[in-house]
Amino acid sequence: MNILKGPFKLYLKEKAALGNKNYLTRAKSGISYGESTLQLGELTKITTSHHLDLTRSIFFGDFSILAGIRSQLWTHGYYHSNQGADRVRIDGEIFIGDNVYVGSGCIFNPGVRVANAVHIGGGCTVSKNLDKSGMYVNQGLRYIENDLQNIRKKLTKVEGFDLVEEVYKKE
Repeated sequence: MNILKGPFKLYLKEKAALGNKNYLTRAKSGISYGESTLQLGELTKITTSHHLDLTRSIFFGDFSILAGIRSQLWTHGYYHSNQGADRVRIDGEIFIGDNVYVGSGCIFNPGVRVANAVHIGGGCTVSKNLDKSGMYVNQGLRYIENDLQNIRKKLTKVEGFDLVEEVYKKE
């Protein structure tokens, strides 16, 4: 009862499992570019009713679990200018290490990396790399001053594909 849409590769190592009612999606060429992969390491599990955006790849290490329900892993997002229609899409692969537990209802932003032996509490938004092993719970909401030109300077423009919009990637 999973829904898999779009061109991507799926690799399941020994005893890895994809539960039910998960939604794995990727847009067609022209909106997406290159190859994309979902890889689950040994004995890694994705439980039920999660949404994985595979605009770019998502890699889970060994012995990890995307637990509970309704977590979202986004490998693309947008940054809009302060006025008018100008915007860019920002893409980034997600890497989740070995022995990682992700609680129910978490949201991952594009381009984040999670170290080995990390426990993420339910309902967290992961918007930056989690480099140190241990427990992470809710981030405080904070204001970050920025504008579209600064965002473009920090990222690498994707070129050489017939894309329908301006796309940058976070590396």
